[in-house]
Amino acid sequence: WLVPARSGRMCGAEPAGLTAWDSRCDPRLALLAPVALHDTTAAFLCLRFLSPRSWWRLRGLSAGWRQLLGNGDEAAGDSLGLLQALVEAAGPLRSATAEVDFAGCVYTAVHHRSAGLLQILLRALAGVGWARQPFALGVFREALVQAAVAGDASSCRALLAARGPSVAASGARLNKDDLDSALEAAEAWESMCPGSARPELRQEVCQVLRSFSPKPCMHQPGCC
Repeated sequence: WLVPARSGRMCGAEPAGLTAWDSRCDPRLALLAPVALHDTTAAFLCLRFLSPRSWWRLRGLSAGWRQLLGNGDEAAGDSLGLLQALVEAAGPLRSATAEVDFAGCVYTAVHHRSAGLLQILLRALAGVGWARQPFALGVFREALVQAAVAGDASSCRALLAARGPSVAASGARLNKDDLDSALEAAEAWESMCPGSARPELRQEVCQVLRSFSPKPCMHQPGCC
């Protein structure tokens, strides 16, 4: 155990700096001597104080960081890593800064098409008392538009599974108008940037959203 000596009163008259602080200084430390802190636990204790958006920067550093934080796709056999615990520790969201940080993390998951990680974030966001309902609904709406514009059907499904019109849960949910807005945004983006997403991806997004909304798809005749 090497810790900074706070003063000479702590363990004799040893000078300030690094000193051996053993059970002779404080008998209570004898109980902790055989305890080894697991590397994953140590990482969690450090990462939980960082902004949620920093998790993505760390995942981009190396394969080791991605494995530690996890991919979140249990169906594909991927490990959840630390993300589940970090998300739970991040809430409930009690400040505007915390809300902005978490919303940025959701949008980043959509941007990277990380549906497994997105599901973990959405489960927390949809939880009762975890975030303000107007804020949570606004994040769901914006994320749905981004996923539709990008041609990401998997993220659309994750959003609708968490807070779609057919979800039997308390609190605000996405309605058919929200789904229509997402379809219109995807149509407008395709008109401005033709070929920004493959036709089959656009078709899949249309099919997912139209399963909840009767509005016809207009960006490509016969798409759905």
